[in-house]
Amino acid sequence: MTGPVGLAITALERPRIAKITSGVGAQVSSWMRVPDNAMPMRVKCNANYNNGRLASMQAQADGYDTAIFLNSRGKVSEGPGMCFFIVRNGVPITPSTSNDILESITRTTVLELLREMGTPAVERDVDRSEIVAADEAFFCGTAWEVTPVTMIDRLPVGTGKMGAITQRLQDTYFDVCSGGTGAHGEWRMPVYGNAGVKAAE
Repeated sequence: MTGPVGLAITALERPRIAKITSGVGAQVSSWMRVPDNAMPMRVKCNANYNNGRLASMQAQADGYDTAIFLNSRGKVSEGPGMCFFIVRNGVPITPSTSNDILESITRTTVLELLREMGTPAVERDVDRSEIVAADEAFFCGTAWEVTPVTMIDRLPVGTGKMGAITQRLQDTYFDVCSGGTGAHGEWRMPVYGNAGVKAAE
């Protein structure tokens, strides 16, 4: 192939997942998260999504909504296409970037919002046994936004319902994203219809 390579970016509206308030059930996948020395998961590229597709298909075939990956060291990594947090004793905890996770914009946003809420997250290794001992758990990502995880491997997480910290974070996240608050205006860009574009010209 010769000549210049073009780039096209398209934004499409996507409805929120139905279980964003009631929570999802997740399976710890038998598929391992691809390690960084095989393919860098911190990079957002299409090839990386096939690993997540396999885990998602297995989880759905087994009656779950989605999956949770372990990495090559047996530590918790993330979900297929979203980052993962737990809450223990009031402290949000998430796998560090050395656990074969995507360095996600949404994850960075959530970390900042948690700091502003006065509940800063700890980034560290997370053991498999910790996730079923957690008081709360949630996924975050572009499509998943902030979605509670209320069951893992058929065991309830905490009360089996969205926890207080997850609920407060979700409310804050929605407010920031929709412009319901003046906070973090630098994270938003107005999108205009045809009339708005013509008026701006």
